[in-house]
Amino acid sequence: MIKKFDKKYLIFPLLLVLYEICAYLSNDMYLPALPNIMADLQTTEEKAQLTLTYWFLGSASMQLVLGPLSDRYGRRPVLLISGFIYILTNIFCALTTDISVLLFVRFIQGIMTSAVVVAGYASIHELYDQTNAIRILALMGSIIIIAPAFGPLIGSIILQFVNWRWIFWIIAILSSMVLLCLIKWMPESHPREKRQATNLRSLIKSYSSIIANWEFSSLSLAFGFTFCGFIAWLTAGPFIVVSEFKYSVITFGILQTIVFACYIISNNLVKKFMEKYGINKLIHIGLFITLLGGVIAAIMSVTFPNFLTGLIIGMAVFSFGSGFCFAPLSRLAIEASPEPMGMRMAMFSTFMTGAGVMGSILGSVFYNGTISSLGYVLAFVSLMAVIFKLGAGKSHHLTN
Repeated sequence: MIKKFDKKYLIFPLLLVLYEICAYLSNDMYLPALPNIMADLQTTEEKAQLTLTYWFLGSASMQLVLGPLSDRYGRRPVLLISGFIYILTNIFCALTTDISVLLFVRFIQGIMTSAVVVAGYASIHELYDQTNAIRILALMGSIIIIAPAFGPLIGSIILQFVNWRWIFWIIAILSSMVLLCLIKWMPESHPREKRQATNLRSLIKSYSSIIANWEFSSLSLAFGFTFCGFIAWLTAGPFIVVSEFKYSVITFGILQTIVFACYIISNNLVKKFMEKYGINKLIHIGLFITLLGGVIAAIMSVTFPNFLTGLIIGMAVFSFGSGFCFAPLSRLAIEASPEPMGMRMAMFSTFMTGAGVMGSILGSVFYNGTISSLGYVLAFVSLMAVIFKLGAGKSHHLTN
């Protein structure tokens, strides 16, 4: 484990960030294209939104398998093989003419994307101690947010010149370039001497132990509910801005950039605030700001149902608070369990993507065409995040 911050070890985290950006762009860059996909494939708005839900269902379905595989065979093979298949799924998305095929391929795409969190982030936690891991995770978070912050804007610009299929072709090309760099630069943080064969019985025992660990589950749920709010916004946002308020896809891209710029700002303050207040207090500050954003979104959208700016202000505050707590919450959750790292990351990632599925469902099913429906979702998930963090108590793994 690396205890001293060394710039040469940033090569892999930065490459992992670029790979993750490519993976998330397969959601974010094509968000403005959802209405176009609906028209081109002659499907309904609900089925077009389900392309997001299927992606999250896929990413949640295989993580409990990928974790043990990375414990058994190493982090590199799991991530690199999954990366190759991910590239193929983008090619299939670009070529399909049937919504059913697109939904199936999106499901597979989600499975392959989950290897980033399971194998890639397991390597980060193994390579760095707590303080430096949080610094690295916060730095990565500031860069990763480029995907949801600028992805819709980039996608909307692309749609001004070519059709939605080119979005997936571009992602396939970018992913191929990053994967080649990962083949060269990704270290193996789980050496052969630490790998052990496993069986179904031991897997069930380990996963049961992780779930039964109240601290792990509570911290993971606090992270998950906050993440859920983002996904609800990503799912319903394009339809609120473009379909309901009749703004252009460029306007949606700009609003998305504003929302996630708030996340980037607070993410870059994590190191300073962590040193000043400690990790636990930093998480509480972030979650209570997030709750404030959810309350603002709910009140403003109910009081002024035709005033989109009120919802955007609430979402921006929600995003700002999230930037303070995502990195420390994920690290503390991982440290709360003594089970093998791959299994811990698999379970944490399952919590996260399960929250993503819930967020996409709330953003598509619960959303009824009014901004208040999304405002209620933001208030609810931010309140649940605070409740679960307070329920976890003060972590025994904290260092100031």
